[in-house]
Amino acid sequence: MQNENEHTYDNGFHPKEVHLKENYKFYNQNIFFRFFSMLTKWFTRIWIIFPRIFLGIHVKGRKNKRKVKGAIMVSNHIHQLDAFFLVTTMYYRKCYVTMLESNLGFGIVSKYMRLAAAVPIPTERRLLRKFSEETGEILKKGRNVLFYPEAALMPYCNHIRNFLPGAFHYAVANERPILPCCFTFHKPKGIYKLFRRKKPVIHCNILEPYFIQPKETRKETIEHATKEVHDIMESFFIKHSDYYYENGNKKESE
Repeated sequence: MQNENEHTYDNGFHPKEVHLKENYKFYNQNIFFRFFSMLTKWFTRIWIIFPRIFLGIHVKGRKNKRKVKGAIMVSNHIHQLDAFFLVTTMYYRKCYVTMLESNLGFGIVSKYMRLAAAVPIPTERRLLRKFSEETGEILKKGRNVLFYPEAALMPYCNHIRNFLPGAFHYAVANERPILPCCFTFHKPKGIYKLFRRKKPVIHCNILEPYFIQPKETRKETIEHATKEVHDIMESFFIKHSDYYYENGNKKESE
């Protein structure tokens, strides 16, 4: 049986092998890097308008993003550009996006993603501690960090997949709130019926912040937070998405 948390999506491009150095800066705070990162972010906000219009992206719950800062953001991973859709809704608040270390192997595209605030999750244990420490520091500065607890990209997936606990570990370890973001799918209406016949339009929903509820042990706290946030997003998806998968059956809203 296929594990939905494993990366099976193949866009035809394959990265070069990547090896991070011991002194690699996951959250580069160099003044020149930050300057070009700011320019890249604003350039991204301009070009992302076109795919947003084409896909019918509609953002709901904007007020919820202003309720917390220095939060762990979590989202279902349903489109190659969904990270850009989320980051460009944050406007003046810095938001970092975690990604596979291997995504650094795509040449100039990887450099662009780095400048646009993408942060690789290291595969080597020697660098994982450094990544964890820098993540904690950046959260204390009030920056949001986006994780995909489903891990794998599965385009237009019609259900919320199982969550891995990594994102919730960082929320618990740094005592930070969680900001769930849920993409839902909707039947095309109006002009979208002309060019979105085979694919639904996408809504980006920023949900109410979730605050960690301490349990007897850290492990129990992480497990509880992982399950609760998953259930919140799953319930929202089933209630609001026109296309969803429940109890082994594909369904459509009336």
